[in-house]
Amino acid sequence: MRNCDLFLHESDYPELDASAAVAHLSRAIQFETTSYVDTTRIRYEEFDALHDWLRQTYADVLAAGSCEEIGHSLLITLPGSDAMLRPALLMAHQDVVPVVPGTQERWLHAPFSGDVADGMIWGRGAMDIKQMLVGILEAAHTLLGRGERLKRTLYLAFGEDEETRSTGARAIAQTLKARGVQLEFVLDEGAGDVMDAGDYGAPDALVCPIGIYEKGYADMRLTARSRGGHSSNPFRGTSLGALAKAISQITEHMPPPRLSDAVRQSLVELRPFITEEPMRAWTLDIDAHEAELLDWFSAHESLYHLVRTTAAPTMIRGGSQAGNVMPQDMEAVINFRLCPWDTPESLLAHCKALVGDGVELSYVQKISASTPSRTDRLGYERLKATLERYFDRLRFIPMQNRGATDARNYESICDCVLRFGPFLEEEDISQEGIHGTNERISVRAYLQGIRVLIHLIETTCL
Repeated sequence: MRNCDLFLHESDYPELDASAAVAHLSRAIQFETTSYVDTTRIRYEEFDALHDWLRQTYADVLAAGSCEEIGHSLLITLPGSDAMLRPALLMAHQDVVPVVPGTQERWLHAPFSGDVADGMIWGRGAMDIKQMLVGILEAAHTLLGRGERLKRTLYLAFGEDEETRSTGARAIAQTLKARGVQLEFVLDEGAGDVMDAGDYGAPDALVCPIGIYEKGYADMRLTARSRGGHSSNPFRGTSLGALAKAISQITEHMPPPRLSDAVRQSLVELRPFITEEPMRAWTLDIDAHEAELLDWFSAHESLYHLVRTTAAPTMIRGGSQAGNVMPQDMEAVINFRLCPWDTPESLLAHCKALVGDGVELSYVQKISASTPSRTDRLGYERLKATLERYFDRLRFIPMQNRGATDARNYESICDCVLRFGPFLEEEDISQEGIHGTNERISVRAYLQGIRVLIHLIETTCL
């Protein structure tokens, strides 16, 4: 089954101008708002041109409120009539990743062409995530065009550098915080993968996650020192041997897994569809079978990362250049993705206890996990209800988000920060195109995502 077979109510909102919406995304893709860590390489004039075009194209949306430039990021405020309602915030980012040098000739349509062909809109940003940026504005334009008046204030926030440093989203969030704003909910990109629920014991069900938090990230450097020498006398061992032992100790003795609140909630929501044993019996009493469930999740590739911090040794350097010479100082790096209950500090202490004094440990970089969002809030409940309306057979469950987003910057002013891009494209297109060659989105998936955004605004802000 293809994802487009799951679409429902495609006749909703006949006032949505589909041709204009497609043309607008096509044009937005043509602005080369490429982000680089080296900011001297960024063509900020492309961002300025995009801003000018947005002001002209969505003049009615901006006329209903205000638009602020914060650096090269945008904050649009659409005021509501009820000051007692906490505002909502829909977000996206303007920047895109670079096109890999040497791959231009492999693109069926030029990376910044915005071509509309074969039922697709082509170009860098079509899936990540100018479709979200333009889709949010199309949704607001459609509702305001009906003469609707917002009751709840709605912010539209478009950061400039999500793919690199996230300074734009951070600045917007700090601006709102300084103004004393507390948000009802935030919606950003993320999650949205349609998955078979067979590993949950529900082979006839399809699940789709709503991201409610992001794992932490840490690169830990392991350093082992040795004076080297001839390999015929390895009495004190080698630095490579010490590194190998330390890596083995760490990866084989990770902090224990846990059933997070999100996993527990997911199991409860999937319980009516779980038919296979032993999962069916275990989920009837999750607390009593926590150990069995943890073993089950840990044994399945699609599930294990949901219950534990993961470790992946990724780099090693400093080895000998000859087979009969012992290496001297060597380094290795292990990449960790941290669950919220494991902090960088607690993980470092845990690993030091495992390796002892012979190997030095330090972080190259570290970011704590984000705070899990509340799912008993209006934003989560209305998003879930909206998604259930527009996508058939899918069971939407709370889950960690696969990657990092701008969304975590808003957690200090909101306890319901959601990651879900409602543009459900086919898996092969998503895997090939996001950050890759021939990025594109189908017109159907794009328009269906806009309907989701219209309905979400309608049911939360009107």
